[in-house]
Amino acid sequence: MKVGFIGIGQMGGPMSKRILEAGHDLTVHDLRKDAGKYVLDKGADWADTPQAITETCRVVISCLPTPVQVQEVVYGVNGLMAGWKNGDIYVDMSTNSPTVMRKVAMDARAAGVAVLDAPVTGGTQGAQKGTLTIMVGGDGLALEKIRPILQAMGTKIVHVGDVGCGNVAKLVNNLISLTNNTIDAQAFVLGVKAGIDPQILWEITTSGTANNWNLQQYPQTVFQGNFEPGFKLSLGSKDIGLALQLAREYGVPQLVGAAVEQSLLEAQAAGLGDKSVDSIGLYMEKLVGVQVRPAKK
Repeated sequence: MKVGFIGIGQMGGPMSKRILEAGHDLTVHDLRKDAGKYVLDKGADWADTPQAITETCRVVISCLPTPVQVQEVVYGVNGLMAGWKNGDIYVDMSTNSPTVMRKVAMDARAAGVAVLDAPVTGGTQGAQKGTLTIMVGGDGLALEKIRPILQAMGTKIVHVGDVGCGNVAKLVNNLISLTNNTIDAQAFVLGVKAGIDPQILWEITTSGTANNWNLQQYPQTVFQGNFEPGFKLSLGSKDIGLALQLAREYGVPQLVGAAVEQSLLEAQAAGLGDKSVDSIGLYMEKLVGVQVRPAKK
């Protein structure tokens, strides 16, 4: 199957590589051609614009940082909408606004194009290994047509409802995950400041009711002082902002989420936006004057 892929970044790069390795013909586009070098070197084709991708690919996937960039790819000059044909399928795998995706789907329908929103969870490691969980919103028949493509990237593909629902599920996931991440950082800084070695604290919390996915990563990240991005803090801030926007649209209070957003914005303002979301802990460490690093034995 001929597949177009737009956005060859930290997630889109390894995801597109998995599609190519699964035997699909791949055409890629990014703002920077050098971003796609390693898939181009392996046989992928290059398209200068999103519209150009639609000339040869009936299935087009995007994986982009923000809703603004998705809208530019769809509606901009030489965007997808300028080249869509009846029967095409567009899959956005970004963490996006459900409202934006529903508008895109409505506009695409007039051209006979099916739109699916299919954000993922599993991080860069899952993207590299092809073990992502993919949450798909949209027409079930369209999903079945592209399922072999998605299976190259993920081991769990869940049809969650109509278009937009994929991102509802993703924003709920990230709201929970980012809240855990923030309180983990604040709690561990408190524990270290009050005199407990973080390794001992970790062994207690991960064996009890406080255990969560974010804490399980601490031995490879926070304890090593490793705050290089797998998932940038700036993108975490964007995602929780989208979750709070969704909550406002549906009139659902999010007091804790709002506090987490402020913490992320503070860390971003302190210059940590390009570090990992775990650097919310680095921000707390500097505020309080301790480091969450186990004692060397």
